[in-house]
Amino acid sequence: AERIQGCFQFSMNGKPPAADSPQMTALSVYAYWLSTKAPTGVEIAGRGYPDVPQPKGGYDFKRGEAVYQAQCAICHGDNGEGQKVAGDYVMPPLWGKDSYNWGAGMHRINTAASFIKYNMPLGKPGSLSDQQAWDVAAWVNRHERPQDPRLVEGSIEKTRLKFHANDGVNLYGQQVDGVLIGRGSGS
Repeated sequence: AERIQGCFQFSMNGKPPAADSPQMTALSVYAYWLSTKAPTGVEIAGRGYPDVPQPKGGYDFKRGEAVYQAQCAICHGDNGEGQKVAGDYVMPPLWGKDSYNWGAGMHRINTAASFIKYNMPLGKPGSLSDQQAWDVAAWVNRHERPQDPRLVEGSIEKTRLKFHANDGVNLYGQQVDGVLIGRGSGS
């Protein structure tokens, strides 16, 4: 239940259902049903995605912007706004007020790079190099998104130290081009 609640709170930037709610029971039972006959204690093929090591030269925002415009904007929009049909997102926003918040695992550049490498672009997973995956992940995660709901005493720095300092490669609480990342956008 806590894992599912975390998805609601961070990745979806929403309010999680109570652990004892009918909705949580339904989601938990569904997850249990999905794993029927799956072996326990064994890594199942297709689960998750491998880590993509950080390239020797690190990441580059300008290269990431170019990859984004060439490979991602068609689905996620020129400004990361996603796409809606009949008022509902059919392609998620990657930054801005409706995207995942700073507490989501995807805010980590290393996590986003691995997800992107093995799942994107739509219909062509694995077509980006490791470098391109890191570059575009950094580009996406240099943009503002809703605040981490665990904000400590209204302080980005205290929140960075408590939740983000040893949390993979991320930009939360860092200065990028003179802008403090993590202020939050429309959360």
